[in-house]
Amino acid sequence: MKQTRVFNVIFHSFLLFALVAVVACAKTDAEPEQPAVDDGRGTVVNVEELTRLTIDDVRKYTRDSVKADFLHYGVVCYRLTYNSVYEDEPVATTALVLLPDDEAASRRLCVYLHGTNIPIDAASAQQHMPSNFFKTRQTSGEVAVCAIPLASNGFSVVMPDYIGYGDTKDKEHPFVYYPELHFANIDGLRALTRQLQLNGRQDVWIGGYSQGGGAALSLHYYIQTDYNSEFNVVSSSCLSGPYNYVGQIEGVLRGNVTIPSPLISWSAYVLNRFAVHRNPDQIFSFTVTDQTSAIMNFNGGIWDMFRPYFVQGILSGEDTEWIAASEKNSFHKGWKPTGKVYLHHGTADSVVPYFNSTDAYNGLTAEGGDVTLFSYEGREHTNVTIPYINNTLDVWNK
Repeated sequence: MKQTRVFNVIFHSFLLFALVAVVACAKTDAEPEQPAVDDGRGTVVNVEELTRLTIDDVRKYTRDSVKADFLHYGVVCYRLTYNSVYEDEPVATTALVLLPDDEAASRRLCVYLHGTNIPIDAASAQQHMPSNFFKTRQTSGEVAVCAIPLASNGFSVVMPDYIGYGDTKDKEHPFVYYPELHFANIDGLRALTRQLQLNGRQDVWIGGYSQGGGAALSLHYYIQTDYNSEFNVVSSSCLSGPYNYVGQIEGVLRGNVTIPSPLISWSAYVLNRFAVHRNPDQIFSFTVTDQTSAIMNFNGGIWDMFRPYFVQGILSGEDTEWIAASEKNSFHKGWKPTGKVYLHHGTADSVVPYFNSTDAYNGLTAEGGDVTLFSYEGREHTNVTIPYINNTLDVWNK
């Protein structure tokens, strides 16, 4: 395993603090211990230091859009390679790790999940991966506006690239099919805890935007159901995510919902690719052989995209297989979150409709969840990250 000497110094200096914090936060002697990952998932393969940001650098990246009261520390940035799984097969993938540069920081664990990066132009797609942010000299985007401020506030942040990008660019990206997408995200969080040499059940905060907003709420669910012995979700703060996937696709087919057609065709391709496994000719009216053709080959209206019998099967309820897969990919109801959920959405969003957040608010509140909805009146899908991160830091620091 390759590690920089500086990285080791920081993490070893943090070890004593982390162990004290874990002991202080233990609830009972019967608290479940974090188990060893026998299949290798979450183990660290490589760590590369990318850069160090002073507090002045942090302010330049945020461009004074984040309240100064939330920014306390410089940030040390790393590219982390770790083991995960993709379609039940082992895979090594990557993430950006951002740590406050002061061991006095609280260093609460945070996984932040980024928005959609359409994998058409391979070079551009790789450039915009979180772990390549500093290598390609980017100065804006979610790393700058959301992840760096979280680390400067005191969080230890891991930001997975997702499968399908970076070292895994030969694989098809699961996009918004969260039963597959979440594996790399939970394993990135596991890798962070292992690199920080933390033992025992850890508190975690989860954030994300757009595709990542859906990934954040679904990861909250999966941690509760599948990884509860390792992590406790204190809070998730989810921005503009497609939480009600089944309602979204049905709304599009009924003509009640308008979403950019490449996102509709790509999401349908991914649901079929990872869950239903039909010949694409049974679904699409145009030639689809892979994710790129699903995104690029269509030219027409939504009603021309799918085979009429496919549409009829969903709207009539007869296509129970497809509907079941869509429901499995929807997280707006049917479970009670432990920890607080903060939903954020622009009311004029034309990419991920606002009803996703109102449905999630109503559905999770009905289950007894502690849910708050921040509605950004008149805002679209692309001008919400700044109020989101300020409100997130505000509620997470109370």
